[in-house]
Amino acid sequence: MTQKRKKGLSKTVATVVSLSLAAVIAIALLITNIFIPVKYLFAYFVTADKNTPYAMRVTFVNVGYGDCTAVEFPDGKVMLVDGGDGSYYNQLKIFTELNARGIEKIDYLLCTSVSEERCGGLAEILKYKTAEKVYAPYYPVTYLNEGFRSFREAVKEFEIIEYGAGVFNDEYGYNFCVLSPSAHDLSGGEYDILAQDPSTKNINDASAVIWIEYCGKAFLLCGNVSSEIQDKLIEKFQKGLEIDGRTLDLSRCTVIKVPNHGSYFAANAELYDAAKPEYAVLSVGDNGFGNPTAQALSLAQGCVGENIYRTDTDGTVVFTVTDGGITVKKEKV
Repeated sequence: MTQKRKKGLSKTVATVVSLSLAAVIAIALLITNIFIPVKYLFAYFVTADKNTPYAMRVTFVNVGYGDCTAVEFPDGKVMLVDGGDGSYYNQLKIFTELNARGIEKIDYLLCTSVSEERCGGLAEILKYKTAEKVYAPYYPVTYLNEGFRSFREAVKEFEIIEYGAGVFNDEYGYNFCVLSPSAHDLSGGEYDILAQDPSTKNINDASAVIWIEYCGKAFLLCGNVSSEIQDKLIEKFQKGLEIDGRTLDLSRCTVIKVPNHGSYFAANAELYDAAKPEYAVLSVGDNGFGNPTAQALSLAQGCVGENIYRTDTDGTVVFTVTDGGITVKKEKV
């Protein structure tokens, strides 16, 4: 009887200890979650490597078949362009990259498209990071897909991402601006066509094309636009593209973000002939569209040679611009 009591007592003690330990762990997780989201805990086990003063750092985050670009300007301000498709792995990657740069506040958050591979993760990002100013597509019906719906519900105020929107910072000598789509109230413009028919082509053509420039080096983020929209942009540049009284020179394009993940419909030789970039970046991963196509790769490599970077093979790609020039590093060496 004594041995049975001891065994029973031992089991009771073990159960109490286990329950107590579980309670402590649960409380610790709850407390932790107030400050750090537990599901992204590993994204916070990084050492912040803040941007060098008077440098602009542009990070093309590896989010598979999606898009996410972080820009750290020379004055310390931060811009985030798109937020991936919202899948857990890609969210974890984005938070890791932001935390590795010490980014808690996003000064400019740009959603370039209603397409889910670009806007799908933005609502989740806004839960844990502060956004000062938000630019969003014009689409009267908020429910086109789950990603766009959740993003619009998370945003209280925003500026429409359309031609001419952006910032020119004369003090630090940088700028970013939207080259396309046209104004949302333009009859026959990209937004007008999208509102009438939200087809894949019209969604792609209404995506934003972004120009970013510093120290004479420019990045052209081409969104998902087709060759047709690219031709219109080239024509604007040839006539002399002015925004906010400033002339933008396509010949200063140093890095081009290959349109629409390297799709056949976005491959345009004239874009490379006009811009003559030194580097090309492809944000791409597993997909059922056959992207990047051989034609898109051939056009890019024909212009930049070996200076083409793919997030599926090179991982996250980082460019740093200073008055001494431009450097590039990739995650996978």
